[in-house]
Amino acid sequence: MKTTSMKRTAALRAIFERPGTTLMPFGALPIHAQMAEHAGFEAFEISGATASWYVGGSPDIGMMTMTEMVQLAGSVARCVDIPVFCDADTGYGGPLNVRRTTQEFVRAGVAGIHIEDQSEPKMAGGRKGIRLASDGEAVGRLQAAVDAKNELDPDFVIVARTDGYDAAGGSLEEAIRRGNLYLKEAGADVVFYEGLRSWEEIEIALKSTDGPAYSIPARTVSRHPSLAEMSAMGQKINIFRFLVPGLQEAWKMLLKIQRGGEMTPLDDYLESLAELEGTNEYAGYGDLFINPTYDVVRQMEEKYLPPELRRNYDAPTGGD
Repeated sequence: MKTTSMKRTAALRAIFERPGTTLMPFGALPIHAQMAEHAGFEAFEISGATASWYVGGSPDIGMMTMTEMVQLAGSVARCVDIPVFCDADTGYGGPLNVRRTTQEFVRAGVAGIHIEDQSEPKMAGGRKGIRLASDGEAVGRLQAAVDAKNELDPDFVIVARTDGYDAAGGSLEEAIRRGNLYLKEAGADVVFYEGLRSWEEIEIALKSTDGPAYSIPARTVSRHPSLAEMSAMGQKINIFRFLVPGLQEAWKMLLKIQRGGEMTPLDDYLESLAELEGTNEYAGYGDLFINPTYDVVRQMEEKYLPPELRRNYDAPTGGD
């Protein structure tokens, strides 16, 4: 049975409140969340950058609107039972806009959002040219979000993201100062530090924060510490880009077929999957992850449709 939105918000909140680090995949599409759920992960995040690239075909500079992101997030949340956590950029405007943004995400069945402290127009994290909102503006946005979620679902999670490290004039100290400000003055539930340049810096930030916190390090940062090490430093969740291998391999396949002008590379690849069929590593064409499954659809048709309207799943296909 599908869990309720309230139960999923409480589940996400519990992840941030309990000891240790929780690994959380992120992507953009319903099938990405379904894959994460099917693999056994407890929650899934919709990445604003990935949504911009995969859904909008645009750079991660806030070009997708609140309406588009809420619609996407609602589609993802309806497809899985695990909590869905979503990037909400700057909240898409001033405090009144942020209030509405929060309300719409709650009503869409999302379990939590993160709101950043960049000024408009926003930039992608970790890049030159970032400008920050003033303390008062950033706190006001978050206060509006917290008030809105408290009216609809107090378990809904508000994460304050700070780009105080990468912004012009920024520093690790400035990021930490802002993180603690957002917890104390705005009532945010969690702090998200964007773009720190080493795990040593991340540990300093996390241990200097007066509440739950995590960081997505810059792409130049070395390999991840162990889960035990991340837990010890206070990393509440560790979000990871599990789609990178698929994107890279799909690109290589396109180039092989385009250069060779034949379907041989794809045929060879599909034949190589035969040895995985029947194991839990076999994903086939993706129908493994859809919800409801074809078996459930068949059961529902048998329950609700008269025999003459049911699909004949046992009829032969093709051939003589």
